[in-house]
Amino acid sequence: MRNIFEWIGMKEEKEVLEHSREHFDKVLQTVKELEKAVNAYVSGDTVNMRDRIHNVAKLEHEADIIRRKLMMDVTKGVILPEDRGDLMNFVTRVDAIADWSHTAGRFLALWEGVLPENFGKELEIFVETTVGAVEKLKNVVEAVGKESEQKILELCTAVESAEETADDQHRDILKIILKSNLSVSQVIVAHDLIEAIENISDAAEIVADSLRILAVEISGR
Repeated sequence: MRNIFEWIGMKEEKEVLEHSREHFDKVLQTVKELEKAVNAYVSGDTVNMRDRIHNVAKLEHEADIIRRKLMMDVTKGVILPEDRGDLMNFVTRVDAIADWSHTAGRFLALWEGVLPENFGKELEIFVETTVGAVEKLKNVVEAVGKESEQKILELCTAVESAEETADDQHRDILKIILKSNLSVSQVIVAHDLIEAIENISDAAEIVADSLRILAVEISGR
């Protein structure tokens, strides 16, 4: 990922830059729609929840379409061949955020029965933290090629902090599930749901870590 700063920041590469931003915005929309689906479910509005889950799937598909277009832009652009693989890996890592949002939506759709005490409230807080991690990642991406190394590192740390908070919340929700009287099938669905949400913030941190490493490498040149 040696030249990803230049890649994201090159004004002459208008198509690549435009599709990169469009892709990230679509990924972020997917996560936010998942949050709305969770909020609707916790409030008892299952009709709205299912509509939101449908939207999550739709947005994730749209993100895939943009990703494929972006890959084509990369291969046909002026980007050096040795950098193209790294750039594709970057886009794929960002796309994983939308993939996990879609997965979480599918598990949410499978849930049946009464929510354990405090589970709904904690789930809403958990998802809110996860959305925050992706929003903070967007700040990093937008800072690339524009801000100083120190600023970029600070923004990456904010993503990491959000992910660590999500880790703590993930553990607290697991405790609620284990102490509940849920059936085996409900435990499995609830577990897989929160694991998928956890993977969203993990994916965001992975992207932030790659940008943090690159910022240090470039500053040392």
